[in-house]
Amino acid sequence: MGQELRLLVVEDSEFDAALLILELKKGDFDVTHLRVQTEGEMLTALREQSWDLIISDYSMPRFSAHAALAVAKEQTPDIPFIVVSGTVSEEVAVEVMRAGAQDFMSKSKLARLMPAIKRSMREAAGRVAHRTIERQLRQAQKMEAVGQLTGGIAHDFNNLLSVIVGNIEILLDHLEDNPEGKVLANDALNGALHGAELTRRLLAFSRQQPLSTQIVNINGVILNILTMLRRSLGEGVQIVTKLEDDLWPVNIDPSQLEDAIVNLAINARDAMPDGGTMTVSTENISAATDGTPLPNGAKSGNYIRLSLKDTGTGMSADVIERAIEPFFTTKEQGKGTGLGLSMVYGFAQQSGGLLAIDSQLGSGTSINVFFPSAQADIQRTQPEQHAREALPRGGETVLLVEDNVALRRMVKGQLIGLGYQVIEAETGAAALAVLETSQKVDLLFTDIGLPGGMTGFQLVESAHIQQPGLKVLYTTGYAKPDSHHDSAQSDIQYVLRKPYRRQELAEKVRAALDNGG
Repeated sequence: MGQELRLLVVEDSEFDAALLILELKKGDFDVTHLRVQTEGEMLTALREQSWDLIISDYSMPRFSAHAALAVAKEQTPDIPFIVVSGTVSEEVAVEVMRAGAQDFMSKSKLARLMPAIKRSMREAAGRVAHRTIERQLRQAQKMEAVGQLTGGIAHDFNNLLSVIVGNIEILLDHLEDNPEGKVLANDALNGALHGAELTRRLLAFSRQQPLSTQIVNINGVILNILTMLRRSLGEGVQIVTKLEDDLWPVNIDPSQLEDAIVNLAINARDAMPDGGTMTVSTENISAATDGTPLPNGAKSGNYIRLSLKDTGTGMSADVIERAIEPFFTTKEQGKGTGLGLSMVYGFAQQSGGLLAIDSQLGSGTSINVFFPSAQADIQRTQPEQHAREALPRGGETVLLVEDNVALRRMVKGQLIGLGYQVIEAETGAAALAVLETSQKVDLLFTDIGLPGGMTGFQLVESAHIQQPGLKVLYTTGYAKPDSHHDSAQSDIQYVLRKPYRRQELAEKVRAALDNGG
């Protein structure tokens, strides 16, 4: 059997069309064809079916090659278009080729047809591939620019939220005898924490969200949150699971994975306003051996595919192209932030994976997330549980390095309230000047992003030259992976992500003092 060819023939003569098909069947093609004679018939054919090639007669009583070519270029510009004619003149051939036809030949010389078809289809495939690469490059550049912008916004916003959250917590201590004021302060605190969640999603999209990775089985994560998902999505959404029995482990952040699944599930629910079915599935994929197609940019190797498929309204091609952009949403105002899918995309990218969308209007949507497999045993240990009944306290001296004045003042107040002695510094150079004095410092608590040309990592390197045993606690609104100074990697054991609660501050400071070094 030869190569399949879906051919649209624009021809008024049934006999000439039959001769054309016979010539093609002599060659390497298994032809499926349709003959049309008018503009209306051609439009219907192009809109209802997909075609590999259009061959048109030059002159017909109710149509012409020029008119057919104009229709083809408007409707399906990538389909090769070849003109055949009973009479051929050089002027006519040049005219048609300039209009966009791939070739022009006489009906009496159809021996040229096979080579012309193969060349035209090969060139058309090359044009499509070139445009696809250009579109992917533009999309990648756009997403990179948006990622840098959102990362910068999230960093600054986290500093502001840190000041707000910290001061509200201090304020709450003074409102024990004022129930009404305490309610208002708690509302403000919850609003600030919601803002922190939005910035976390922005950082996830821009691939700057710090991850706490471990070896996990995705099936276990899905099963752990299944009850919560059923309760959250409501009775109108039926959840079906198709989980691979011997699923390979992955090295990812399990809490971020839970958030990603929940976000995808909520999107699926919103796409099914009248109810429907959401199918959650997992699958092992050996892209190097089984030929399973992967999204563009994926390397060959072993992957786990996590899919959430709904029976909802689906997406148009234009919506799919913009679906992962932050703040882009097709939902009504107030029904969504447009950050859910962008967060999942960023999490997949930061975890070494990819995201692909398969959707058509009216036919539902399937979101497929690919994670590289981890060649290690699954860890079944439970996360360490921290007691929160009392704030850990101390009396040591902390060198606090933070350039945001309001934030530094707030953190200093909280540390003093926990019993610590605090020395302030605005820059890395000022902190080193403190360490050069005879003042005893037990803990260096520094922001990673500092002004004056010295990062928190570089500060720690220099500080350890002066005081090799100095204990360190970092804080950051975000930390780009490439900003980590190689020789300072070992100091990243203790880090506070902005904005943080007073409980987290107390626990991290105490842990760094007790166990760091």
